[in-house]
Order: sequence, then structure tokens, then C-alpha cells
Amino acid sequence: MSNEKLNLQDISSSMMQLFVQDVFNKNNISEENKKTLSEDQKEKLRKVVADLQAQVDEFVKNSKEKKEEKPAAEEAPKNTTLRDMMKNRKKDK
Repeated sequence: MSNEKLNLQDISSSMMQLFVQDVFNKNNISEENKKTLSEDQKEKLRKVVADLQAQVDEFVKNSKEKKEEKPAAEEAPKNTTLRDMMKNRKKDK
């Protein structure tokens, strides 16, 4: 399970890097321009990245919860037909 968590963190980290790179490309920000970003711009960018990270973590958490709920639902007893109930009753007698 720990290995899965590390794998998910790697995936979310790479997704965030792609997102940031895409934002830079859309706004024509090159390597040289990155260095000249104001502190306010850098802080806003950090906030966007942190927000995205929180959304990814929440999605992963909800996904895990749904996976854990499915086996519990499968363990519920099957509905038996009247014919099966009658057969079972005859076997018990």
C-alpha cells in the first residue's frame, strides 16, 4: 500500500509539472522570463500548484474509498428465489 501511495505521488507530481509547463507555454514564458517573475506572480503560481495538489489528493482519496466500498457491497447476500427457498426448506427438514 505504501508503494501505491508513492506511485500516486509520483504521478500527481508529474501531472503538476505538466500543468505548470502548460501554463508557462500558454503565457509565452520562457526559461529567461521565469527568472524575472515578480514575487507576487511566483506566489500566485505556488498557490495554483498547491490547490491542484490538494484536488489531486482529494480525488485519489475518494477513489480509494470507492474501491474499498465495492467489496463490501459484493459480500451482501444474494436475493434467493422462491424456488431456492423452498428447496432449502425441504433440505432442512
